[in-house]
Amino acid sequence: METNRDDRLLAAVRAVGDAGVVDAVGALANDPVIASVRAARDAYAAIHGQDLSAIFEDIRAAQEASGRVYESHAETIAQAETQVAVQVTAAVRQVEGFLGPALERLYEWSATAAPFLEEFERAAEAAAETAERVRPFLEELHQWNLIGDALNDVGWLPHHSVPYRIVVECEGDTARLDNRVGDYYRARWNEIRDDMESGLEYHHLDDESRAAFREALSAHEAGLYRGICRTLFPEIERMIGAGNVGSRRMLDKLLDESRDPTGRAFREIYNRVLFDRLTRHVYERVLTADEQARFERDPVPNRHAAVHGLVAYSTHKHSMNMLILTDYVFRVLPPLEDSHT
Repeated sequence: METNRDDRLLAAVRAVGDAGVVDAVGALANDPVIASVRAARDAYAAIHGQDLSAIFEDIRAAQEASGRVYESHAETIAQAETQVAVQVTAAVRQVEGFLGPALERLYEWSATAAPFLEEFERAAEAAAETAERVRPFLEELHQWNLIGDALNDVGWLPHHSVPYRIVVECEGDTARLDNRVGDYYRARWNEIRDDMESGLEYHHLDDESRAAFREALSAHEAGLYRGICRTLFPEIERMIGAGNVGSRRMLDKLLDESRDPTGRAFREIYNRVLFDRLTRHVYERVLTADEQARFERDPVPNRHAAVHGLVAYSTHKHSMNMLILTDYVFRVLPPLEDSHT
């Protein structure tokens, strides 16, 4: 039998190699062993009338009659399911017992806090409305700071009339921006002069400072740039009331006494570029040759260099920067007793 079976398997393998898979399957289908198993199956099913239930009952009866012991895990599974169900039920009850009081307290708190929550919602809505109202102002302030930084990088102090488009159009070209700002200050000089001069009536100045500033405006218009710094720096110090206390203490006095924004636009109080220039550059002392060279390269005037003749501030850019700086300081001066405003 073994030899015959091996011969048949070998014949099937050869059939796969020679005739393909279809011929091999056909060879297996005609195998006499397979055919005998199928015949026995069909005969057994025919005895029970092809009834699957009857076949099952007959097989189970044969198992019981054999005297063999068959393993069944159905009961074990059922017991395990019962234990799991008991544990889950206990856990649910424990959670309910824990959360019940907490939920009750939460409901009580919700009822108590309802008025506060409503008030909070009203406050949030009011805050949102306020934020929406101030948003344009904040955007303008941010844009103004961008203008100030860009102009400061090329040595110009910013006047509030400079449009943002000039910075945008130059696209980071510093030489072009330098020329555009200089051309703008020349072309719009009449408007800038009128703006500065009209503000004199509202700044906390005396008549002498107003007269000195108007003379500086006239000198700039006439191209007499050299005298602007020497005229205006002493007036700044006199109006601050520095006396002989020194420029550093004079600056501290100005900053300490000019914090009340009453009657002045926020733009006049908060101008980051002008404020930084005033506190970090304008009143520095020039003590060495290297420092003098550094201030010569910076178009924003320095008080020590100007008063002591260390740097000749004699160009349109020097003069324009000095006028803008003085206008800013006059805007933030504290009230004076002898001011007629």
